Amino acid sequence: MQNKILIVEDDQFVSELYDHQFTKYGFFTKVANDGEKALELVRTYKFDAVLLDIMIPKLDGIEVLKKLKADSSTKNTVVVILSNLGQDDLIKQALQIGAKAYIIKSLYTPDQVVSEVRSIIGV
Repeated sequence: MQNKILIVEDDQFVSELYDHQFTKYGFFTKVANDGEKALELVRTYKFDAVLLDIMIPKLDGIEVLKKLKADSSTKNTVVVILSNLGQDDLIKQALQIGAKAYIIKSLYTPDQVVSEVRSIIGV
């Protein structure tokens, strides 16, 4: 069965880069460019993981994460924060809310991000 991943990223170049990278490794992908679209897609598809940026329009990544974890139908969805914001308090907050990991984009290549996500979801 094909693993499904949602990429939540408002920068088109970055979202296309990760979309291509995960597709190359056999993932089914969807892309959302804002928080509201992300929530809509998560409720429509059963994703194995959500790659969630913090700085996105409409609802920021922390708000999306809070809503996912508060909803009984999405609370078990694996969420990996993928952001360039690396403040300790933000990382701690995201992990406390329920993110499985916090990846700082600038410190990882796209291949490393795919590897991390595969490790987290066990594929």
